[in-house]
Amino acid sequence: MRRLLVLLLLQAFNVGLVHAKEQLLEVVVAAPYLEMHSGPGRGFPVVYVVGRDEVVTVLYSHTDWFKVRTGRGQEGWARRSELALTLLASGEPAPIPPYPDFATHRWELGAGYGVFNHQNLVTTWGDFGLTDSLDVEFVLQQALGTIDNRYIASLGLRHTFIPEWRWFSPTAGLGLGYQYIDDKVPPKPLQATNQMAYVSLGARGFITRRFMWRADWRAYKVFTNQNQNEEPQEWKFGLAVFF
Repeated sequence: MRRLLVLLLLQAFNVGLVHAKEQLLEVVVAAPYLEMHSGPGRGFPVVYVVGRDEVVTVLYSHTDWFKVRTGRGQEGWARRSELALTLLASGEPAPIPPYPDFATHRWELGAGYGVFNHQNLVTTWGDFGLTDSLDVEFVLQQALGTIDNRYIASLGLRHTFIPEWRWFSPTAGLGLGYQYIDDKVPPKPLQATNQMAYVSLGARGFITRRFMWRADWRAYKVFTNQNQNEEPQEWKFGLAVFF
């Protein structure tokens, strides 16, 4: 009975090893060569060069670098952009996306500075990604003027046209908002609160694995009880962390 139990455990262990081996991705070098560095970064020297049509096994990833092993047992780090040029044994492109962490993040928190209708603007925002290209955006802002201060809250949708682009990707959005005007010198404003709507254009880019920059332009329609609505504009630039 004890021997049978030992044999079953050994068999289960061997099956686990086989499955673990099957889960590793094996790719064929299609470019003239693939450089393997001693560490995950450009500053690490090249320790081995894999030739065309050689097979490498992908072990795991670290940011934009992948630990790989050749058929002869040499191990090193390959850049994502170079490994993305490899092929499967069937001849299809290897399933290595350009920047998966960048394109698939869900939460984004940021702050920035800008100009709202000739007033200095301090802004902070939070985004939740519904999809890789569509976000729900909540923004709180304060416009600092010599006559009054404006507090603006808005909620809208923002579309990123090419989310997989790392350095620069255009965006567009629309939404609704609410502003409160706090007068600093008399006379008081005719309306202290207003509902708003806006459209926006902008761009974003990723600085590191967890930080990004954003630039936005917004055109507002401020609804008043007068015959003519206000149409202020704003420009802003900020930095954000995403996860």
